[in-house]
Amino acid sequence: MRKKGIFIFFLLFKFSLFSQTIEENKIYQIYQVPNLSAEDLFTEIHFALSLLYQDSDDVIKYINENTKKIVVKAQALVPVLDAYKLMNPNETVLTDYVDYSHNYTVIIQVKDERYRIELIYQNGKYIDPNLTEYKLPFSARMDFEAKDLEEILQKARIEMSQDIYLMTSRKKKEIYIQSQPKVVKEYQQTLIDYATIFFQSLYKQLYDDINQKEW
Repeated sequence: MRKKGIFIFFLLFKFSLFSQTIEENKIYQIYQVPNLSAEDLFTEIHFALSLLYQDSDDVIKYINENTKKIVVKAQALVPVLDAYKLMNPNETVLTDYVDYSHNYTVIIQVKDERYRIELIYQNGKYIDPNLTEYKLPFSARMDFEAKDLEEILQKARIEMSQDIYLMTSRKKKEIYIQSQPKVVKEYQQTLIDYATIFFQSLYKQLYDDINQKEW
């Protein structure tokens, strides 16, 4: 785990000069790859994706050599801080984090010496061992604002006012309600980190392949 953390930090540091743009559930970057034509760069990206994904034929849903566009559809497991565990810290059946599955789409557009990569998240959901599906109480956004957090707090207040929580102490209810901003802020950062690591892993794969020594 420590080695993985060091590797992620290295990637984030090495490629931190690339700026990102975030719009709700979308995040994109433009990467410069000098001295490569659109045709060659498109081929290299296709090759890199084939290495990054175990079943690349299943996830690459669209590829057009004429328009130089690639569309990938896959799924990510995103750990989300469990507010119920914060409310009930001694409850052993609960875990600190719950992995919510998020379908996502990656759109790559290629031009001479550069490419644009965009990742779009769908809202998260979790299916428990009894096959009951739960949806996150907030959307898969990466740019929550103060007004959004207030709406989420209000939803939490309404939830805690339901009859199912009649026997829950006021203190526990307040812990749950006040934990929502922390949960949301950590969640949106996790979405950003996942996309960032994916973008940089693709770029590193390109970099390594382009600079591969003759053998």
